[in-house]
Amino acid sequence: MLPVTDLSILRGFGVFDFLRIYNQKPFRLADHFDRLINSAKLMNLDVPVSLDDLDKIIKKLLVKNKLTEASIKIVLTGGESDDGVSLKSQTSHFFILMDDLCDLPSSVFKKGAKLITYNHQRVIPGAKNSNYIPAVLMQTKKKKAGAVEILYTDNDLVLECATSNFFLVKAGVLVTPKNNVLKGITRKIVLEIAKKNKIKIEERDVLVSEIKTGDEIFITATNKFICPIVMIDKNKIGDGKVGPISVKLLNLYKDYIAEVCK
Repeated sequence: MLPVTDLSILRGFGVFDFLRIYNQKPFRLADHFDRLINSAKLMNLDVPVSLDDLDKIIKKLLVKNKLTEASIKIVLTGGESDDGVSLKSQTSHFFILMDDLCDLPSSVFKKGAKLITYNHQRVIPGAKNSNYIPAVLMQTKKKKAGAVEILYTDNDLVLECATSNFFLVKAGVLVTPKNNVLKGITRKIVLEIAKKNKIKIEERDVLVSEIKTGDEIFITATNKFICPIVMIDKNKIGDGKVGPISVKLLNLYKDYIAEVCK
């Protein structure tokens, strides 16, 4: 039971993390747990379980739900508050939601997808917090535009998408925003794979003007894998087709999942 005096309800104050299960194995669970710990720290909250506890709970849920593949959302609320705004120690609520997978259609990876832009920087961008108001409000516009995601920009800089990270390929170099973004786990794995395969990487500020000059663009997220982008607003990316580096990284990423979760 979640009391109505919880700050997650009254103020949208809380943190969460999202991961996937492949072949009954939580994928990169330690990385997701570390990010949850960091998100909680930035929001002055304490995670009430250990990594080992979390692993055991998730495996019990898999058995109860009779699933081998699933998506997991871990939520830590701001906790009950006496005045509706102040944090009160040791009153947070912690829960785990399990659901079926919600993958993008396969056609997206073959033909590419579209983004629409929105001027916004998330509150405490280093934390995966519960404040998704702009993302929720933009869903109707996103669907109407036939887009898969909303790309946040601010002060002429590309930041991140509402639920994913942004990558640009320019002259064979893989570029991704470094500052004021949530550093996703899929983003981390893509950088690991790129480094291993000797693809040059730049983590830096990305100008909005670079969108028009990029050879390829893709986004990364737990439930989006490596999703190629061929249009942003009315701007065609490169030749308007899925690029070779996007395809290569997607295949390598899928191979990595298969190897880790076999």
